[in-house]
Amino acid sequence: MGMNSLLARQALAQQSIASAESDLQNVEGVLGPFNMGAQNFTILLHEKRIRNAKDSSFAETLASLEIMDATSHSTYQINFPYSIDKDRFQKTLSVSADLASGKTGNGLLIHYREKMAQSPAGLPQGGEYWQMFSLVNGKLALLEKPTPIGQPAAAGPYMGVIMRAAKNGAVSVISEPDVIDVHAWTGNFYVLVPLRVDWNHGGLSEGQRCMGMVAGGMKEEGCDMQVEAHRKITSAEYGFARLYSEADEGMGIAQHIVIQKESKVEVLGSRAITRWNQQGEFIQPVFSDVWLHVRIDSRDGWIHGEEDFAAVGLSAGSATP
Repeated sequence: MGMNSLLARQALAQQSIASAESDLQNVEGVLGPFNMGAQNFTILLHEKRIRNAKDSSFAETLASLEIMDATSHSTYQINFPYSIDKDRFQKTLSVSADLASGKTGNGLLIHYREKMAQSPAGLPQGGEYWQMFSLVNGKLALLEKPTPIGQPAAAGPYMGVIMRAAKNGAVSVISEPDVIDVHAWTGNFYVLVPLRVDWNHGGLSEGQRCMGMVAGGMKEEGCDMQVEAHRKITSAEYGFARLYSEADEGMGIAQHIVIQKESKVEVLGSRAITRWNQQGEFIQPVFSDVWLHVRIDSRDGWIHGEEDFAAVGLSAGSATP
């Protein structure tokens, strides 16, 4: 699927109008069109830009967003607060949008990236948020946070697989929600988080939930997810990492691996527990018990924690496009 990026400024219609009350410019951009249910929608972006800003990375931010139908009627609108300090925005917000399709229909995914000034420790700060829209009874609908697997939804359609049993004992699937992947930042690397979606009825649920046996009972554990990691090689001659045979600190004894500058490090996968928060009109994944499956100079294993992630070149930071 193609991604329209506000940061890249590709295929955006822009118009700058000097603001009379301050040293700001109004900047307009358009994402789309996006076709859902034989209807076309475009996203109109209203941004603020500080003219002659000394810090270009905090010179522009999203101030409001509108979703327009084919008749230029606004079907959804949201405003975003902003503040200026020392000739720069205290935080900036950028946005991208994508159209996801499946057997039950399609929908619109809007992805927001928030960037703030560095923390006292010198680390960049920020966050990611999503909105998901579909057409329900012909009208644009904002989907709420995913329902956890195993818990009934307060409203909306049944999100499991519906099957029919025939007289001869055969079973056929007659209804199954789509599965989409959300490209989400864990704090050190990206993972692909699966979600189940019934676009036509506005249903959204978690795509997976993993349980394991502990002391004779069931306990939730992390699920395997695909990972996208961009390592940054440090200038240090060598480092150390704890390598576990399983994604569990209670299973076995960790090997202490020396990682040299010329060491070959391969990222094979990730495992984490994922929960979804609802923050106003936005949803956000929250990760816990995050593990990374790696191969270091032909040794396979799992690493866990900020020090070990940093040792393989995946230090904590803010999400990047």
